[in-house]
Amino acid sequence: MPLPSKQEMIYTYLLEMFQGDIPQNGRLPSENELATRIGVARRTLRYTLQRLENEGFIVRTNHGTFLRSKVKKKEIQPITVLVPCPDYLAATGYWSSFLIHQMLLGAMESAVRAGTYVVTLPITINNNPNDLDLRQFNHLDQDSMVMTHGVEWAPQLLQTLNERGCRCGLVSSRPIPLKEFSRYGTPLFNYHLSDYWECLGSGVKQLVQDGAHQVVYFGRASTDISKHGKAYFMKACRELGLEFSEDSFVLFENNIPPHKLLSMLRDVYQKTRFDGLIFDNDVFTEIPADLDFFKETGIPPETRMIFSVSEMLKCPGLPPHTRVLHRPQKKIAGQLAEFLLSGDKGQYAHRLLYEFPFLEEFLQRTGFEG
Repeated sequence: MPLPSKQEMIYTYLLEMFQGDIPQNGRLPSENELATRIGVARRTLRYTLQRLENEGFIVRTNHGTFLRSKVKKKEIQPITVLVPCPDYLAATGYWSSFLIHQMLLGAMESAVRAGTYVVTLPITINNNPNDLDLRQFNHLDQDSMVMTHGVEWAPQLLQTLNERGCRCGLVSSRPIPLKEFSRYGTPLFNYHLSDYWECLGSGVKQLVQDGAHQVVYFGRASTDISKHGKAYFMKACRELGLEFSEDSFVLFENNIPPHKLLSMLRDVYQKTRFDGLIFDNDVFTEIPADLDFFKETGIPPETRMIFSVSEMLKCPGLPPHTRVLHRPQKKIAGQLAEFLLSGDKGQYAHRLLYEFPFLEEFLQRTGFEG
């Protein structure tokens, strides 16, 4: 996360001091005392004092520096989190309700620490990108702090935020071309998910590190991870000297009933006898409360496993060594909010990497309840 410049830090420090015990027309400490207190050279301090004098906060005379008027605490604008529609908790796909909820939690924690708050702005009425109503953004300007993910969903959205010069914290599947934002001088921090399916290779390495010797992927055929991640999965197996066959990378269609799905997984286990599993299940498939994962599949509880975020995590009796294929949306949302609140005018892009926390740690981080 970029840090504010030294001048901005001195400026903020002095403004906070002016809000304190120094009365109007009161005398400030000497330059020597201020420089020592802040830990900077007098020459560096003078640049900031000149700025404060130009802005009318202080007056400097032969008899010292005086506070011209008490500084009112500047009201911090709220952080606006864009959501796809008013009923965003019912959002699916890339705009999943879980990811929106995590972004809101991360943004709120940073906002509260800074003394402000978060508002949500639905960008459509019906979750249809073709019905984007740009009048929703009439109140946004260069002082507005805006966060969202899934900007590819509505290209006009990105263009509008850029033209208005909003301070932007964005999550995208690909890097946003920073040169397009440079034209308008728009402050921007972009986390992007480029080739995120590489996480399958990282998942294999994590399971081997946890003690697995034979790893299988069992996932939905429709996802990008399944479509593009096989090469990374195979490469990791090859590098680690693991056996690989077509039974090591098994795909299934969406909407398969849980009992049937776990029966399919039982067949895979009987063929391969794997001791490491990456299971990418549909987040929206409801799981019966009494579903016994190990009884249904015949997999030993000591098997090292990575589950995607889904209702399957609610299966009773999952061992503590179970890991979760996790996109740390809450954490990066907090970092994006800190950038927005910092006043930094730069433009930055970082790749967002998936993580594999243990199940208990994941639950504590996210509050996930299925």
